[in-house]
Amino acid sequence: MPRHILVLGATGPSGIAFCRYALEEGHTLTVYVRTPTKIPSDIESHSSVSVIVGPLDDAEALRKAAGCGAKTVVSFLGPLVTIPPKFSGTPITDGYKLLYPMLVDAGFTRGLFLSTPSADDPSDKRGFYWRTAIFGIRTLGGSAYAEITGLHSFISSQPTAQLKWTLFRVPFLGSGEPKEVHAGYLGDAEEGGRLERKGMARWVLVEMEKEEWVGKAPVLTNKKL
Repeated sequence: MPRHILVLGATGPSGIAFCRYALEEGHTLTVYVRTPTKIPSDIESHSSVSVIVGPLDDAEALRKAAGCGAKTVVSFLGPLVTIPPKFSGTPITDGYKLLYPMLVDAGFTRGLFLSTPSADDPSDKRGFYWRTAIFGIRTLGGSAYAEITGLHSFISSQPTAQLKWTLFRVPFLGSGEPKEVHAGYLGDAEEGGRLERKGMARWVLVEMEKEEWVGKAPVLTNKKL
């Protein structure tokens, strides 16, 4: 069923893939971006796409985004992990704290937000690989660890009776052709360490409708053959 979707992080590779698939399925998109010149021309010029420009700390622009008429929000915002780190602070977490109450007030009913395995879940069973990877991010990634755990903690504390949220946690992302996605928790037999962005985008569109992971935080990985 076609929806009107507010998309955050629409200018990154994952967001671009999602927008293209969503438009193919007949959805209407409002994209909230800081740099509109980064939107591919085929998306920007599409008749079903509206663009709102603003940073994550602009309350008026965020209020305009929340009032765009959409009832579903999908976010691919995530910290850029570099060693040494290039950024500081937690702008995404802070932006969500501004935007989320606006979404609730505007009657949004569904939200899917990107996270990573750096954020804990009670169902996880972390092995050596993930303990080592997360230790590296926590110790060398600057504020990236605080950002992802902060946004994850904030979203997961919100009642699903107001907005049915899903936090989809992603590992190392690839830009290859889409593969079937496994959704589970760290320690699952199917768990891997890689996920193709296009596969993730397709999974988000399916989960948006199926609502199998409302109030949960699955780890997405390429399904093992």
